[in-house]
Amino acid sequence: MQKLKFFRRSLSCLTMLCSVVGFALEAPAVEPQKVVLALYGSRPDLPANILVDEIIRSTLEKELGSRLDFYAEFLDGTRWPEEETQSAAHEYLRRRYAQKKVSVIIAVAPVAINFMRRYGNELFPGVPIVAYGDADALRDWDLDRPITGRLHRRNIQGTVEFALRLQPRTREVLVISGVSPSDQSLQSAARQQFTEFENRVKISYIRGTTVEDIQKTVAGVPDGTVILFLSMYQDSAGNRLLSSEALSRIAEKTRVPIFVHTRTNLVDGVVGGVVFDPESLGRETAQLTLRVLKGERIQDLSIQETTSTVSMVDWRQLRRWGISEKRLPAGTVVRFREPSLWESYKWYIISGTSLIILEAALIAALFWHRTRRRKAEAEVVAALEVARESEQRFRHVANTAPVMIWMSGTDKLCTYINQPWLDFTNRSLAQELGNGWLENVHGEDVAACFDTYTEAFDRREPFTMQYRLRRHDGEYRWVLDRGIPRFDGNNSFAGYIGSCVDITDRKLAEEALSSVSRRLIDAQEQERTRIARELHDDINQRIAILAIELDVLQQSLPNSGAAVRNRFEELRHLTADIGAEIQGISHRLHSSKLEYMGLVAACKSFCREVANWHKVEVNFAAENISPALPQDISLCLFRVLQESLNNAIKHSGAQRFEAHLRGTSDEIHLAVRDHGIGFDAAAAMISRGLGLISMRERVSLVKGTMLIASKPMGGTEITVRVPLVEKVVTQTASGAA
Repeated sequence: MQKLKFFRRSLSCLTMLCSVVGFALEAPAVEPQKVVLALYGSRPDLPANILVDEIIRSTLEKELGSRLDFYAEFLDGTRWPEEETQSAAHEYLRRRYAQKKVSVIIAVAPVAINFMRRYGNELFPGVPIVAYGDADALRDWDLDRPITGRLHRRNIQGTVEFALRLQPRTREVLVISGVSPSDQSLQSAARQQFTEFENRVKISYIRGTTVEDIQKTVAGVPDGTVILFLSMYQDSAGNRLLSSEALSRIAEKTRVPIFVHTRTNLVDGVVGGVVFDPESLGRETAQLTLRVLKGERIQDLSIQETTSTVSMVDWRQLRRWGISEKRLPAGTVVRFREPSLWESYKWYIISGTSLIILEAALIAALFWHRTRRRKAEAEVVAALEVARESEQRFRHVANTAPVMIWMSGTDKLCTYINQPWLDFTNRSLAQELGNGWLENVHGEDVAACFDTYTEAFDRREPFTMQYRLRRHDGEYRWVLDRGIPRFDGNNSFAGYIGSCVDITDRKLAEEALSSVSRRLIDAQEQERTRIARELHDDINQRIAILAIELDVLQQSLPNSGAAVRNRFEELRHLTADIGAEIQGISHRLHSSKLEYMGLVAACKSFCREVANWHKVEVNFAAENISPALPQDISLCLFRVLQESLNNAIKHSGAQRFEAHLRGTSDEIHLAVRDHGIGFDAAAAMISRGLGLISMRERVSLVKGTMLIASKPMGGTEITVRVPLVEKVVTQTASGAA
């Protein structure tokens, strides 16, 4: 017993284990994370690094989400010797990222780019590198190691031009920078860009002194001087600094405007300049990194330079130094602007003024409305009088008209019946109003008649319908009822108006004509059948015997000349062609396949024969066609297909034709289409061509409808719809006049 329990528990655990394994196998594979290492060449608290790191990280996270594994390392080349920094970072990064499969490395600033040039192949072999830095940052790069990036070219001369535009009386530009390698490199680049100003303004340099000494200097500079601050990561005393902090201390003591070329140095006390925007370049670098992570080859991504600069000023400093905003170039960003009286209270002013205007307008509108209302009341009284007189005239005309007239309101109920209608039914007006008129409609026609009326009413469309209406003597008479929507003077829907005429005699004549047409078509089909049998059973057989006799006669003249033999061969082929053509005529006159194999087989065979005979393309398709179709419907559709294709081949000039048979639960559709020159269908029917008339007559005998759609150079399509069940109401037509 214990063994049995143990076996059951083991089997249960095994089942659960298989389910868990199967679920794990069926679960979709999780895409591995993308490891991105951002390597910065300076200290982590540098404002530019903080800004760039934030924009790169947020851009990548927005695209990758949880699939991003982001790391940032700082070499701090501004406070430590570059050689010492790179050596220490080499060992640190080697141990820290030995087990990490890095997807891409972003090298920010020259120190980081130089580190990757020196140790990249050793520490991160094959890992793509995206560079961010100055335009000359890749000057010494080894071309054997692919790299891409976004580099910026500092526009220091742009800031000088900007300062001279705002301070046109400037005689001297005082340039301030530190002594670190980065400071010296930037000052060297500035000197190259300042050559164009040598004849316009004096350029002096303050370099190598402490921040305290610079404060004393800027506090005593003469008028006509502006200060251009480059950077200061180290002063002459060896103090390691942040440029923005040093600049803030200098700005506290200056007696002339200070301009900068980097957005991160726009601290309090600085006017502004044509500043480099690290955020813009950081965003471009992040987008380039995403392209690498998505699989683009690093060799296919070119290194591009961008200025990424914008003119930017501090409005408070413009006021401090008396600088007019009119001197600012177009597109300059103005920070810390204090709103004017209008800017501060414009919505209150606009609201109050609008309220006063609105109240005045309301008072004027009240006076105008009172005057208009009195005038309208007078007009309504006059209009009612006119409408009353008009209604009386209408009723007089309607009651003396030779047709039955009715009207209905917007609720679909009958509101008026004229006297001829009442005389026809011998009922009172009260009995006919509302839906009372339906009581005289034949029981088999009521539903379809009411549906036709309701559908047309809902669509606001004219309608025409035929139904049987009981006369006063109890006899049901066929009437033709036509209705149209009516609208009042404001173009608002007001209901329907219609008229009825007795068409019983006309329908009897149509039925008699239809009977004659049916008998004529039946006689035509019988004659076609007789001629087809005569051609097939008699003449075609005789021609076959003649071909055999010619063959025998040719063989009995072995010594005859070549000319005689060739002549016999020609006669034999001619006889065979005549026999084939007579057989084809026999099939077209009476298709045995239609009789024994059904409509689809007969149509398919005919289309194939026509295509072969006339060397054209005929595409035939059929779907949902019952093999047990009534003989008259099958024969009608087959003859329409014959006549349509023959006419199209003869007149359209096209080489491609389409025929499609489709069956539904209650009707069959036949469509024959060509892509030829087309014709005027209305004119063709007026000319009473026998082909179109014959087709329309055949279709009408099986209670079907035929539509011809054609236009010059637009092709022709003949559509036939034949119902399988005859409807009670003989005709309903939307939009009839």
